[in-house]
Amino acid sequence: MTNMDQTEKDKNLLVVTAVEGFAERHHLSEEEVYEKFSKHRIIDLVRAEFDTLHTQPLEETVRFVEDVMSRYEAGETE
Repeated sequence: MTNMDQTEKDKNLLVVTAVEGFAERHHLSEEEVYEKFSKHRIIDLVRAEFDTLHTQPLEETVRFVEDVMSRYEAGETE
């Protein structure tokens, strides 16, 4: 496996962690969270911020997506 393949796997794992953590904390199904994340491009954002997020505890990734989602829900971003 190349380094790039491993990085892609790690990014996917971080996205899964974010979806599962958000779902658990907000009493939603993973499917509901995936739809919300897809609608607001949260998955792309988590993947783009991988270099920073993967150095933090996994809980920080969940907090990060919670912050972004709260901004979307408050109408602060598009």
